Amino acid sequence: MDPGDLQRLRTALRDLVALSTIPAAWVGREPPAIAAGLADVLVGSLHLDFAFVRLCDPNGGAAVDVTRGDAWNAFPEWLQRHVAADGRYSRREVIPDVGGGQPCRGLVMPIGVNADGGLVAVACDRSDFPSETDQLLLSVAANHAATAFQSARLIHERRRAEEQLRLARDELEIKVTKRAGELRRTTAELQTILDASPVGIVLFGRDQTVQRCNPAFERLVGWKADEIVGRRIPLPESIEKRWASLLAQLIRGEGSSGLEIRIMRKDGSEFDAALACAPFTDERGRPAGFVANIEDISDRKRAEEALRRSETYLAEAQRLSHTGSWALDIATGELTHSSEENFRLFGFDPQSDRPSTDEFRQRIHPEDRERVAAIVEKAVRDGMEFEADYRIVLPDGTVKCLHAVGHSVLNAAGDLVQFVGTSMDVTERRRAEAEHQAHLWFLESMDWVNRAMQGTNDLEQMMSDVLDVVLSVFNCDRSWLVHPCDPDAASWNVPMEHTRLEVPGAFALGRELPVDPDIARAFRTVRASSSPVRFGPASGHPLPAEAAKRFSIQSMLAMAIYPKGDEPYMLGLHQCSYARAWTPQEERLFQEIGRRLEDALTSLLMFRSLRESERRLEEAQRISHVGYWERDLATNRYTWSDENYRIFGLRPQERRLSFDDVQALLHPADRAMRAAAVAEALRGGRRYDVEYRVVRPDGEVRFVRSEGDVVRDGSGRLLRVFGTVQDITERKRAEHRRMAQHAVTHILAEATTLEEATPDILRAVCDCLGWDLGALWRDDREAGVLRCIEMWRKESVEVPDFEAASRESTLKPGVGLPGRAWLSRKPAFIPDVVQDANFLRAPIAAREGLHAALAIPILLGGEVLGVMEFFSHEIRRPDPNLLNIMATIGSQIGQFIERKRAEDALHRAQAELAHVTRVATLGELTASIAHEINQPLAAVVNNATACVHWLAAQNLEEARQSAEAVIADGHRAGEIIARIRALATKAPSRKDWVDVNETILEVVALARSEVQSNGVSLRARLAEDLPLILGDRIQLQQVLLNLIINAIEAMNEVSDAPRELFITSAKDDSQGMLVAVRDSGPGLDPGGLDRLFHAFYTTKPQGMGMGLAISRSIVEAHGGRLWATANVPRGAVFQFTLPIDADKVG
Repeated sequence: MDPGDLQRLRTALRDLVALSTIPAAWVGREPPAIAAGLADVLVGSLHLDFAFVRLCDPNGGAAVDVTRGDAWNAFPEWLQRHVAADGRYSRREVIPDVGGGQPCRGLVMPIGVNADGGLVAVACDRSDFPSETDQLLLSVAANHAATAFQSARLIHERRRAEEQLRLARDELEIKVTKRAGELRRTTAELQTILDASPVGIVLFGRDQTVQRCNPAFERLVGWKADEIVGRRIPLPESIEKRWASLLAQLIRGEGSSGLEIRIMRKDGSEFDAALACAPFTDERGRPAGFVANIEDISDRKRAEEALRRSETYLAEAQRLSHTGSWALDIATGELTHSSEENFRLFGFDPQSDRPSTDEFRQRIHPEDRERVAAIVEKAVRDGMEFEADYRIVLPDGTVKCLHAVGHSVLNAAGDLVQFVGTSMDVTERRRAEAEHQAHLWFLESMDWVNRAMQGTNDLEQMMSDVLDVVLSVFNCDRSWLVHPCDPDAASWNVPMEHTRLEVPGAFALGRELPVDPDIARAFRTVRASSSPVRFGPASGHPLPAEAAKRFSIQSMLAMAIYPKGDEPYMLGLHQCSYARAWTPQEERLFQEIGRRLEDALTSLLMFRSLRESERRLEEAQRISHVGYWERDLATNRYTWSDENYRIFGLRPQERRLSFDDVQALLHPADRAMRAAAVAEALRGGRRYDVEYRVVRPDGEVRFVRSEGDVVRDGSGRLLRVFGTVQDITERKRAEHRRMAQHAVTHILAEATTLEEATPDILRAVCDCLGWDLGALWRDDREAGVLRCIEMWRKESVEVPDFEAASRESTLKPGVGLPGRAWLSRKPAFIPDVVQDANFLRAPIAAREGLHAALAIPILLGGEVLGVMEFFSHEIRRPDPNLLNIMATIGSQIGQFIERKRAEDALHRAQAELAHVTRVATLGELTASIAHEINQPLAAVVNNATACVHWLAAQNLEEARQSAEAVIADGHRAGEIIARIRALATKAPSRKDWVDVNETILEVVALARSEVQSNGVSLRARLAEDLPLILGDRIQLQQVLLNLIINAIEAMNEVSDAPRELFITSAKDDSQGMLVAVRDSGPGLDPGGLDRLFHAFYTTKPQGMGMGLAISRSIVEAHGGRLWATANVPRGAVFQFTLPIDADKVG
């Protein structure tokens, strides 16, 4: 082999090996870098002078062009001339001379099949270029580059696709997240819609069991979701077949709506339901169940049934509505049909009359006949329907209003052949329409007036607006208000009026005019009438002459209105241009306007009063010392008003307080009570409303009332408590003072002596007014000093030394606290006796903790009867109200003493009077008493004579018996005299245990002779085992003796009938005993029965009228009752009761 060829072969092999390693260097490079790398290899490694590389993407991507060297400067023009229209150069070509200054050969080589990989163009100044080796190396390098370019392009596209895929994935994830949120919101919204839907919505499974349901369905069937899920809804048997057919339809994938079935509720009741169903499938497309909308149509069913009934009623009503039907033939102009009702409407008998069309037309009112004919002719020409309102005149002269409607009937050719229509009797409707128009005018006018009244709260503006409306509504000349509408008033005025501009002069606006006789008569007339009154020539009431002349009045309409809270007004209208006759409709409207104006005036006057009241209330609230507070439950802190701080004795807004801080300001005894009230209110129990005591920093105790309401949020969570605090110290003290006064009054009312009442009075005053110790000092008139006679203290108070010192002390006027009150005759108060040098017991009081002291004199006129003294462990400020009430209590006690003195004097007078009455009664019984005494005295004489005879005969035994008889008769006479002496003796009342039956028998024995001498038959029926009663025997004998003597005297007038006296005693139903004295006299005078027991009332010619009055007072003093009734068949019954219980005896 030629060495030169061998050298060329080696060089070619070396270049070929070098080219084969280049693709590895291109791995991971970008496509443009590969094109540039190929151009660099061709110029640098193959030692070419020019290289152009175009690498193309077979898939249509952008080509990459790279040029190296300048040996072929004209290559761009060459390439443009030789490249095909698609930008490809598909054949290999050697260019002998590429042009330029130096000889240079060129080679253009396509890359790939049909040059789809691009092309390579090179140039070299070697004369043998391009050799076969050059072309081979160039082809290898170009194909390597094309392959690397395509790989890089694919890698680049893959990376770009991966990047796009990553971006798409990220975007998809964002969209998925967003759609998931939207889906959750949509699901929540859908669930809300389902829950809020009034229609029941149910999800059924393939087995027809309920899978899910909304609350509306629960309400429809009465089942809760957890009760019905998994179960089939109960259906009546009559529905099962229709339900099976519906299921088959749903399984075929067909929806259903408008199906109506009945469903059974949980309680067994049924309801009508409308179903709308839609099937759904599982992921494999198989039927999985269906969704049903279930609506309760029970109300609709009932409505439909009611509608059907209404339609039936309507058909019947149409039959009864006097609506006739007819048909008119166009060609003949004759009626071809007329219903029976149509006959009756026109006054024909449908059974006997066969009127012609002309006869029907003749019944139309002459004034309406031509008009109706013209309407029908026009309808015939136009082929249109028609309506006509006209009147008909019946043979009896009755006029009716008809409304006719004609409908056109066309033949097949479209020609009008007849009218069919109806005729309706609208006579009543026309009358109603006229009334309706009048009523509408009334309502519109009232609405106009109401708007005027409601347009302002200003009284004067309202009156002006109403009168302006009234002037327009009635189209009169003047509207006005007169005040006062009082015929007895001295003057009258017009507070408001409205007048038309063309009417000369005004009425009397702003002027005070005298009430002359004519005006007074007009006032009386309108006030006497409950409706508007017409004045003028066309009415029965003349116009006030002077006013009519002065204000040019020709007719007037007026009425009185009576607003509450003011004097009566008179509302009126004037017609000045002519004598107007007011219609009944106008009078009715005017009356209603007057009544509404009366209400409006009342409302505005009340509103004006209310505003004044509100102003006063605001002022009262400002000075009432009411504070407000708010407790934030989250922070447990209070917000207080300034007044709240002042009530608690703190400087306003000095600090915010917690619940415990407020508790510390309370009296220790009230803290638990307030805490319990707060806790109960927060639990939802009773409203917070509590009264407690506040201890101010200076030690003063104040009473407050606190109220509050708990505020919660929408979920019921506690937020805060808002309320008020009111200082009720003065009210509480006033209550305590009233309680003390009431207690003292009650004690004095039940007590008989001051000594008995004193401990209770001291205790009541101390309990009600908060004192710890009380004492009563009475005046010793002989010694001229005060002595402590009674003391009372609370159980918790121990002051033995002070008590002892007080009981041992005697105080002269002006000495010590009681002495000061005694001397001044006024209450005396010491805030702290320990600090008072004039208080003699101050050292002892200091040791035993007594401080505040009060002394009140017990006054009777100007005389001091004693002093009450009170002490407290607290230091107190002087309270004028307390001193006043204590002075009142002192006066009450003085009045009590005065009353007891008067009662004692009264009792003495009553006893004296009773004694006089008894003596007078004994005087009336003188003969009887003498007879009673003579009997035992005669027996004494007889027995004494017998004794003498027996002694003379030496019969000692008989003499002894006669002497014993003398003794017995002497004792009997002595007992009679003793009883008489007891009745005649004036002695104080003395109560002892008395046998009532024995007392009755004693009185009967005393009056026996009187009974017998007057021919009276006396019987007694006395109950056995009557208990003893506590009473005065002598007083009870006086009552019985008076009743018996009265009965005997009453029967003296009876001469034609037996004189019978019947005395009974028995137990009473009311835990007492009843004594009755019955006589057969002439009875009682009904006219004098009410005065029978009055003092100085008597029916006897010589009587004083005191016996029965004294008897009743004696019985009532024993706790009983004395009354009189008629005896049957004649006479009178006097009865009295006596209590068995000694506690009831006065």
